[in-house]
Amino acid sequence: MDETDVKILELLENNGRISHEEISKQLHMSRPAIRQRISKLEQAGVIKGYNTIIDWSKVGQGIRAIILIKVKTGDFNTLMEQIMGLKVDGLMIEKCYRITGQWCIMLQMRASITDQITQLHDEMLKIEGILETFTMLILSETNK
Repeated sequence: MDETDVKILELLENNGRISHEEISKQLHMSRPAIRQRISKLEQAGVIKGYNTIIDWSKVGQGIRAIILIKVKTGDFNTLMEQIMGLKVDGLMIEKCYRITGQWCIMLQMRASITDQITQLHDEMLKIEGILETFTMLILSETNK
């Protein structure tokens, strides 16, 4: 991995649909050289996939939140699977992280209405080992 690979990764991270042609122009390299480098990065598992950025507010899921969870468990994996398995109509848990510090687990989620977040809390607190939650609504986001 060299500086050129890092530049390719930055371009792809900012726009996963950027063409090999455009990358080659920006980096002053041939298109086949770019294609070969990207292929190697994919094969090495550095590039795991390509994402689509969606404006969820346009489809009715404009509320985003971070939920911090304090737990007491010896089996984080099972507890995290239980949390990810919770179903609330209109709510989607996007990511579940095990984190350090005072809180143990962090959820990133989106919903249509705040009542869905209340329902999620009610369901989470039924799971053995969950001690406390703290929720923050995301007001806005800035990407680089």
